[in-house]
Amino acid sequence: LRASLLDCFDRDNYGMLSTCFEGILKKDPTCYHTLARLISMHQNGDYSADSLLEMIGLHLDATFADHNTWREFALCFLKISQYEEDRMSVCLNGNGEKKQGFTVRYNRIPKILTEGKQGKNWMFRCRWWLNRHFSKKVLASDIATGDLQLLTYKAACASHMYGQEFHYVVKAYTSLQDENDRDLFMFLRMHMQNSIRLSDHLSRNK
Repeated sequence: LRASLLDCFDRDNYGMLSTCFEGILKKDPTCYHTLARLISMHQNGDYSADSLLEMIGLHLDATFADHNTWREFALCFLKISQYEEDRMSVCLNGNGEKKQGFTVRYNRIPKILTEGKQGKNWMFRCRWWLNRHFSKKVLASDIATGDLQLLTYKAACASHMYGQEFHYVVKAYTSLQDENDRDLFMFLRMHMQNSIRLSDHLSRNK
């Protein structure tokens, strides 16, 4: 009710709206309508990628979502990978010498994913989803459905969680090569090249 009232009368109060929607999802993580509102806010620049990643994670803990949800999940990971690849250009002036430039790289994976209670939750999620979403049996089922978008977007997420050598990722990659779907193939390849390898970071933070 509170979220509905805010949406009607104070829809520009994005902080309060997102807090309300997050509360709803935490109580009922199967509620796709609420998740869709957060996705819309994120697409409009009013909700962060790491917060949306957490909310989609909760939703996927409770449901087996369609390819659209997995696509948004993958795009959140990609944005976080861009945090990690953030670069700062610095110019140096010598005594009459030509300016030189260099770059400094930072590891900026949000602490919400790797530290404290949330870090422990993500570690558990990475282990649990090996069977829930990414087992060999699930992979065979996903391939059998013929839904290449679902296969692609799940594989993109798996590459960020487990690395590009993970069996689900490798099989999806070869399947897309065989299907000759260039757009989906390039989507998966981009995510593989920018994988944050979340499980590796979590293992180092034990």
